[in-house]
Amino acid sequence: MSLKDNFNGESAKELLNRCKSIIEVSTTKAADKIRTLITAFRIEKLSSLSRNAKIGIGAGALGAVVISTALFLNAGPDVYKLTISGQDAGYLTDTEMVPMVIEEITADLSKKADGVEIIVDEKAITWEATDLKVKKVTLLTDGQLKELILSADLCKANVWAVNINGTNVVASASEADAKGILDGVIGHYQTEGSEIITAAFKENVIVTQSAMSVADIMKPEDAVNLIITGTKEPKVYTIQSGDTLWDVAISNGMSPEELQNANPGFEPDKLKIGQQLNLFQVKPYVTVQTKEIVATTEKIDFKTVYETTGSLYKGEVKVKTAGVYGAKEVRTELVKENGVVVASAQLDSVVTAEPQDQIALKGTKSIATFTGSGSLSSPMGRIEISSAFGSRGGGRHTGVDLRNPKGTPIKAADDGVVTYASYSGSYGNIVKLSHGNGMETWYAHCDSMNVSVGQVVSKGEVIATVGITGRATGYHLHFEVRKNGVPQNPMNYL
Repeated sequence: MSLKDNFNGESAKELLNRCKSIIEVSTTKAADKIRTLITAFRIEKLSSLSRNAKIGIGAGALGAVVISTALFLNAGPDVYKLTISGQDAGYLTDTEMVPMVIEEITADLSKKADGVEIIVDEKAITWEATDLKVKKVTLLTDGQLKELILSADLCKANVWAVNINGTNVVASASEADAKGILDGVIGHYQTEGSEIITAAFKENVIVTQSAMSVADIMKPEDAVNLIITGTKEPKVYTIQSGDTLWDVAISNGMSPEELQNANPGFEPDKLKIGQQLNLFQVKPYVTVQTKEIVATTEKIDFKTVYETTGSLYKGEVKVKTAGVYGAKEVRTELVKENGVVVASAQLDSVVTAEPQDQIALKGTKSIATFTGSGSLSSPMGRIEISSAFGSRGGGRHTGVDLRNPKGTPIKAADDGVVTYASYSGSYGNIVKLSHGNGMETWYAHCDSMNVSVGQVVSKGEVIATVGITGRATGYHLHFEVRKNGVPQNPMNYL
């Protein structure tokens, strides 16, 4: 029997209560008759009756009272067997307890879910009368009944869901929150400061009202993250000083290739301290297609004009007048899928500042020819390789990175002549030594340099200290060995 079933127009409980009333009325009528009989007899008549007659009257009255009372007490409260989702749940005597507990559950869950309407599947809760006595069963308490209903997962929230290709993925308390989640997903892939022309999903994405588990209701920011990454608990790593792609990958149980695949659009040669990398394979629920216009300021390279001078060695260059970069404003139309550019077209370009030539002095003075021993030693006392020679991040690593603290002395690997000692782009501060017979060694990312071009150095002499200049994410020495201009694996010489 369900919460709303009737039995011939009146509930079973009402029928049983009527039977009890009949018994109560019968008992009352019997007592009244006894009182009337006693009153009708005058005391003198009773006194004239024989002793046996008096005893008979008293016994009859007492019997009527005992029988009526026994009938009433044996009727007792009704016992009902409760069933939830087809499973026996226990016993109760008051069926009104069920709707009262349901009302309490819906009020509690609605409060926790910011006022969302809670729907309970009442048809899954049924009961039926038994012929059991109260003394023979253990009755459910309000708390036990509440726990049984909650554990049966009968409670659903009337929510606004983000439905992707026919599946409800996340739920929110309001339609505005659900639409805000989709706006957040699109905004995640927008270039900062750009103008969005169009934005759409490849998948069929709608906002719809639906009955879902209360646990599916998420904060908008968490829902956005779930749709973008495909996981509720993303794991990320923040780049620290000294980190390399290889270090981060290995320490987190991944290969460098897996780490790169988990971060679409990531450039492994441009690690920055504070940058966050995903440590899981991103499997977004949607593909966001955007067309946007991006305005950027780009540098215009200056030209370098050289003047020769005999005061500098050959290969030595010294800036006489620093060049000045120009600038131009460029508007570009970008077509992207989940933030990755799939097409671009420059719309227009306006020069806002003209570049100014740099004047540099180029040396003509000869460097003494010097031939080293031909045997190389380690450029530092402790060898700890943080990035090996060879393939790296889709490119080629032309040397070996040797990790050491800032300021660690760097020593000449062999006798030689300094051919370069200056700043050079991604190498940062770099010292180059010539050892004769086409053999060279390079020492990059230096913090300080202790030598100058044309200086003759001995094997083991300190020429610089470990730094982080140029394109480097941690303190280390980038050490190269070149033979006739071709990079060699340094570890084959040490």
